[in-house]
Amino acid sequence: MNEIINRVKPFRALHYNKEKVGDIGACLSAPYDVISPDLQEQYYKRHPNNVIRLILNKILPNDTDKDNRYARARVFLDEWKKSRVLIQSEHPWFFAYEEIFTIDGILRKLSGFIGLVHLSEYTEGRILPHEKVLKSPVEDRIRLTQTTGTQFEYIWGLYRDPQSEIDKLLAKAKSGEPIVDYREEENGVQHRLWGISDPCITTRIERAMADKKIYIADGHHRYQTMLSIRDQQRAKLPKAGDDADFDYIMMFLVNTSHEGLFVLPTHRLLHGLDAKAVSSMKTGFSKYFSVKEIPFAPGKELGAQQQLCLELVKKKKPSFGVSIAGENSFLLIELSDESAYKKICGTSGTDVWKLLDVNVLNVLVLAKLAGIPEEAMAEGTNVSYVKDADEAFSRVRSGEMQVAFILNSTPLESVLQVSEAGEKMPRKSTYFYPKPLSGLVFYQMEGL
Repeated sequence: MNEIINRVKPFRALHYNKEKVGDIGACLSAPYDVISPDLQEQYYKRHPNNVIRLILNKILPNDTDKDNRYARARVFLDEWKKSRVLIQSEHPWFFAYEEIFTIDGILRKLSGFIGLVHLSEYTEGRILPHEKVLKSPVEDRIRLTQTTGTQFEYIWGLYRDPQSEIDKLLAKAKSGEPIVDYREEENGVQHRLWGISDPCITTRIERAMADKKIYIADGHHRYQTMLSIRDQQRAKLPKAGDDADFDYIMMFLVNTSHEGLFVLPTHRLLHGLDAKAVSSMKTGFSKYFSVKEIPFAPGKELGAQQQLCLELVKKKKPSFGVSIAGENSFLLIELSDESAYKKICGTSGTDVWKLLDVNVLNVLVLAKLAGIPEEAMAEGTNVSYVKDADEAFSRVRSGEMQVAFILNSTPLESVLQVSEAGEKMPRKSTYFYPKPLSGLVFYQMEGL
């Protein structure tokens, strides 16, 4: 028998009661960490039982230590359970989850399943991260989870299954009508959810997952949150063993071989820099990069912008598109002196890690040429992040931002290799798309 690497199991989920709320889709939201104040307000207005009131309750001017966003989330949770807006599944289920979306004009489909995964330390090599976490978001999620005793959002995990054994089981489970079928207004993504109650299928999924490592795609802060809560609870309840409710985390699990799995880039915008720093950075490009200018006449940027993006995506070496405010040409820069760059990196780190585009940008361009320290990058002092390249170009063109760096996507295999080597990528290195919606199911932990 193969070694058991991860314990994955179905659970009795708390979920919306269609008879009470009507349209379950109107109760769902994007993950808490991508919700702007405007979007938060939209979710509040969309439905009185929208999950926004649980995952990201509003901060009010008269909040206190006892009356605050976390306490209000607990009140809503208790009221909704009492009124049967939220009900619990009678038996442990897995949930097959499917997202249908369009990218590059092609209709795509991403499928996986939601279940519980036994928490383990990263040092055990069972669950592998690729990103550093910040203190503030972890503290926020700890307060919410401790106050409500509930995991409201599933983190996104990946597993290797080249034979698609689990995907075939999920396909069987999706033969009937979904319990949720909702088209997201903001991006047109269709979300479908099926409950998997057949013990023959759930047992086979458990067994198939037992020998697989899990890579965290999205949700590092929430994973760290549950590690911290688990440790606190174990200290309080030393006889609880390692199979208590707080020993598990809710995950959306996807096969790395799935054709619908996409990693999109996150572009960088610079602001608040001295003009000399921007000029010095531009001058320094030629020392480490080959530089190509793509000129444009004033008001005729669009064609040059498209040319830049088309040429960038063909590059094999670390490369970036660059837009500098006030200039009538874009730059396409490609790393040319790899050995000089590796000397700057030092001896630590694998070549895969060193040659990630985001690392080259951080180490060589932002830190060395622009003089932005790592702390400023993490805190957003001089660097902002956007998903849309058109937005990045527009904000530089308007003068709101000084420089835009347009990036290629980080290859999925590079993410997995970095994780397996125990290394961490810079923040905002990956943008797995499309994001799973919050509110489909919840995991209530007894005794918390």
